[in-house]
Amino acid sequence: MHKPGLFLLLTVFLFSTRIFSQPWFTEDVDYHGHCKAHFFNYDNQDGGVRGGTYEQNPLLHNYNVSFYKLDVHVEPDNQHIEGTVTVKAKVSSPLLDTLVFELKHNMNVYEVLINDSGCNYDRSGNEIHIYPDEPLHAGTYFKVQIIYSGSPVSGGFFSGMHTGITPYGEPVMWTLSEPVNARQWWPCKQVLEDKADSAHVFITTSHQYMAASNGLLTNIVRLPDNKVRYEWRSNYPIAYYLISLAVTKYREYNFYAPLSCPEDSVFVQNFVYDHPEALPTYQDDIDRTKDFMALFSQLYGDYPFSSEKYGHAMAPMGGGMEHQTISTMSSFGYNLTSHELAHHWFGNNVTCATWNDIWINEGFATYSEYLALQHLEGQDYADSWMQNVHNSVTSAPDGSVYIPYSETTSVWRIFNGRLSYRKGASILHLLRFEINHDELFFEIMKEFQYRFKDSVATGDDFRKVVDDLTNQNWEWFFEQWYYGEGHPDFKILWFQENDSVYINMSQQGSAGNPGFFKTSAEFQFISSEKDSIVRLFQSENNQKFAFYFPYEISELVFDPYGWLFKEYETEVLIPGQISHSKIFVYPNPFSTYIYIEVDHNYEGGTYCVDVFNLKGQKIHSETVSISGGKIQSGGWGNGLYIIRVSDKHGDSFYKKLVKAL
Repeated sequence: MHKPGLFLLLTVFLFSTRIFSQPWFTEDVDYHGHCKAHFFNYDNQDGGVRGGTYEQNPLLHNYNVSFYKLDVHVEPDNQHIEGTVTVKAKVSSPLLDTLVFELKHNMNVYEVLINDSGCNYDRSGNEIHIYPDEPLHAGTYFKVQIIYSGSPVSGGFFSGMHTGITPYGEPVMWTLSEPVNARQWWPCKQVLEDKADSAHVFITTSHQYMAASNGLLTNIVRLPDNKVRYEWRSNYPIAYYLISLAVTKYREYNFYAPLSCPEDSVFVQNFVYDHPEALPTYQDDIDRTKDFMALFSQLYGDYPFSSEKYGHAMAPMGGGMEHQTISTMSSFGYNLTSHELAHHWFGNNVTCATWNDIWINEGFATYSEYLALQHLEGQDYADSWMQNVHNSVTSAPDGSVYIPYSETTSVWRIFNGRLSYRKGASILHLLRFEINHDELFFEIMKEFQYRFKDSVATGDDFRKVVDDLTNQNWEWFFEQWYYGEGHPDFKILWFQENDSVYINMSQQGSAGNPGFFKTSAEFQFISSEKDSIVRLFQSENNQKFAFYFPYEISELVFDPYGWLFKEYETEVLIPGQISHSKIFVYPNPFSTYIYIEVDHNYEGGTYCVDVFNLKGQKIHSETVSISGGKIQSGGWGNGLYIIRVSDKHGDSFYKKLVKAL
């Protein structure tokens, strides 16, 4: 889902050498969420949007849905729905004597059938309790039909059913069931992990209107009283909240979009407002779907619902929602259109298993906006997008991408644009940077799709795919970036002496959890003779690095390609501030031993001696006494080394030595 917003691009002010990666920036983006199905739910109440919780009835988990059929009658000029919902399912408990479905208490139920026979039922709050004549045993298949009607409560973005007016003055009706508002307009089971194997949506309305829904339009039936029934069928697994309908005066604009191989394509069916100005206004933007479809099919694997369709149905909803095979759209901006299509991989094919893990839907779809810009428009456009995203992420000091259970009572926390969307996209960008191998990164994305196709997944499930394909343990990364809060604030001290560059990195976490972020980082050395990029990994605080660079540096740039979301300041040290004359390191060249001597007038104690190779890697560390000591070079190979001697105050002396036999 995507709610478009406003980017306020303001100047980044530099105070002294401190650089804030967070100019003022606001943006409302698409908000979806996923709650732990066993415990949490959200509803519009009293016509507004607000979060609420209830303990979901455990009896909902005593059967598994295989098929939904909605056969409903609606008109876009009023908030009313009536019809029959048919559910086919299989008993998963040892013995089932009470069936539970969810439906808001203000909706009416007229009759309930089990296997085409009447049965007893009652209403309890927002549930329907159905009692078979005989208990159903494990493995038994059954069919339930619920005949109902009512006027769903409307109000706010997350209402289950909406009515409104198009920009051209026509009535329009659409649904939006995420996170758990399907029960506002049809009897259902709102459990994320229980996807139906298939779904039919039959929509009867007045003849002047068209009705769009999931899957393929298999029939249009003319009925008495100037009514018409649109019969939509889908044979792909589908989560309850992705079933939808939209009704108004539409016209179709259709084409085929290429998949990963240009010879393969998918039908794209667009329901655009039936007004002379509408299609000319949106056609060029809609046509970009072809490029997005081809790109995402190459990056993630072919579009998962290619035997049916992809499509759009317009509605004045103020954003978009990725209903399976038919995204509901207010307009067709670049980011909105790419985002909703990307959800068909991340959100529809692979759905978050809990609302805590909404990142599986929203973080991945948001990062797909960046990838679309990077591959189709150019790196400069993508960099600008990412900088704005980083500015938003660092505009507040706290908040995790993972939704803690204590915060799932708020639908707006689940669909928090700064955290679930933009920070979620940012940590995928960081993971790509840490893996440092684009082919492998996108192989991970494809493997994730393959393993969890037609199913659900958590953030930990994704991590296991990363672990397996890289043959590394990435728990540290997810603990700090996914489950942790905030962002790093770096302090970077550096100086150049002769042909060596010395960098000291310290940092603290903005929220204190974690207090330190392990991360790779890059520095660009800029000189009149040559520029160079060096990459390092900060594994501890107040870490020191040394690099060989034989040209005078005019500028040192931290994170030149903007991989990190962070705050930072840099400071250039004057080498004379360090007490070089007090410490002596020799011989140079050396073969077996390095001797350290310290002037006794130098304030001391013990000294830490670190040895670095020219890649900036620490190969040796030990402590020597106040008067100095002897370091054995062991198995070091011949070549150039940087020796650092540090006192208890952090004051350091550097010396370049050559080892030779």
